[in-house]
Amino acid sequence: MEARRQAEIQKSDWTATNVWLENARCARTSGALLAVCDGSRLVPISEYALADDLGHALFLGIIALATERDVSLADVAALNIAIDALGFVALACILFAVRANLTVIAFLALGPVVYLGWVGTSPHWSFIGVASLASILPLALAAREYGWLSRRSGSTFIVVGLLSLALAFLIRESIGMMGLLASLGTAGVLAWSRIRAQKHVRGLVLIGLLVLAAAMTPRGALLARDISFAMEPAHHVQTHGLSHTLYIGLGAVENRFGIRFEDSFGAEAARKEASDVPYLSPDYYRLMWKLYLACVVEDPLEVARIYLRKAGMILDDPILDSAPKLWIVLAIAIAALTMTRRDAWQRVGFAQGRLIVVVALVFIGLFIVQAVLAQPSRLFAAPAGAFVLVLLASLLEFLCRSLWVYVRRGDVRPNTDNPQTPR
Repeated sequence: MEARRQAEIQKSDWTATNVWLENARCARTSGALLAVCDGSRLVPISEYALADDLGHALFLGIIALATERDVSLADVAALNIAIDALGFVALACILFAVRANLTVIAFLALGPVVYLGWVGTSPHWSFIGVASLASILPLALAAREYGWLSRRSGSTFIVVGLLSLALAFLIRESIGMMGLLASLGTAGVLAWSRIRAQKHVRGLVLIGLLVLAAAMTPRGALLARDISFAMEPAHHVQTHGLSHTLYIGLGAVENRFGIRFEDSFGAEAARKEASDVPYLSPDYYRLMWKLYLACVVEDPLEVARIYLRKAGMILDDPILDSAPKLWIVLAIAIAALTMTRRDAWQRVGFAQGRLIVVVALVFIGLFIVQAVLAQPSRLFAAPAGAFVLVLLASLLEFLCRSLWVYVRRGDVRPNTDNPQTPR
């Protein structure tokens, strides 16, 4: 109770979190979501929580409306826990459904420490759950295609995956984009296989369209808000934007451009270039593209050095404290895929394990790309820990199944009546 009382009277160090609380109070008094009450005016939340994703503010506003009370920092922490728990359960369910038995046991045993080891009131603490939700759809698509899920359960997981992807875009757009790329890539590979087999691809095309629709969820939420409530026009874009991240991302390590990985540095650089361009406006992001490309043209070798340096930093990080360094994990996984044929996984009854390993590698690779382009910090790369855990658990199950098959073959005794009977 004392911790809750302290949480209710304190403010968060994360500025956007305090805006979420104002948004929730406004929702309780006015009924308007994704807005801040300024007297009698409704102001879009993007004017206060600059370049912030919508998810936390939206759900905290819904909580305030449903409970008819002001939310606190304790509610923010509880929301982060709920998102992580949801992602953990969803990923465990699909691993169980495809009968990755030892993998799901290891995941259930070790996962709670990975998912709930840290809890805070900034959005970052929920991202491991968000990343797990984003991985459901590509797993479900391939698992149904290859018969590891029945059509009914496969269709159920695909629907869950689409809803999870929409949720991921609301909470963290960059992770939602990872889910989008993984899902479209999976659908594309499956469609190509079907075309070669002269089968129809209508279902996969429909799923691809639904994936693109899920990516529009944040825009749909803002459009619904603007239609439902008399709102002042927004001057800031509700996202960090790729160009802004690419530009200040050059400053994540020491560099000859003098760039720093700070939002304020991007704002100051834009002000020097064009003082009349509002911060985080569409014109601002166009200007960021100009500044970033200017750096690439001016010294491409320096840009390459920066990216290689950041790649080395993230690959040297184990992500999980108890795991090997990331480059070692990747080397083991890639070796397991390249040195064993697909039928080797089938012979030990774990063909679905190959899919799990590939999907985990895809998401780890996408987090590496994010680290290289933006910031190679554990704060942003921590969600990849879920896939490191799943990857290692799947490889362990493949090893155990292979040893079991080998031992069972070795237990066959020769027939003494026929000396030529093979062992």
